[in-house]
Amino acid sequence: MSTIEAAITPADNLRQGFKDVFSQLASGVSVVTFWRGNHLHGFTATSLTSVSLQPPRVLFCVAQGSQSYAALGAGTCVGISLLSAGQRELSDRFARKLAPGAYEDVALTGPDERAPLIAGALGHLTADIVELIPSGDHAIVLCDVTAAQAAGGAPLLYHARAYHTLHPRS
Repeated sequence: MSTIEAAITPADNLRQGFKDVFSQLASGVSVVTFWRGNHLHGFTATSLTSVSLQPPRVLFCVAQGSQSYAALGAGTCVGISLLSAGQRELSDRFARKLAPGAYEDVALTGPDERAPLIAGALGHLTADIVELIPSGDHAIVLCDVTAAQAAGGAPLLYHARAYHTLHPRS
């Protein structure tokens, strides 16, 4: 057995297997945005899930060690933009740790200035965080939706650690 093989533990194998399994789950790509001081801030999320229709409630997950988690709390208003097939660059940008002010050139839309919404997205939700539930190294963030608008189009999808889109039948 090589030194490298000896260093791999059962926990490492489980962690890698866990990641490999969930890489097979195709997900829509969203960006969760909010104001951090006077600057646009946000992160890419593939964990967006509808929870309830009454009240309209969604959840997403965020790493507890992230700058975003540190800035979020109950009562924070967030914008959730479901990205379209042509918005891969925005997904990549919001997935990186960038300095405050790094998103000033991102085009926003919408009448509600409490929650920034990304222009050109397939749909937008404005929501107020009602609860953050720590779970492992992440937190489950429950939000009550205060506004929702769909625009339609082809979605940006993430599967097998790569971006994809749907191709309509002709």
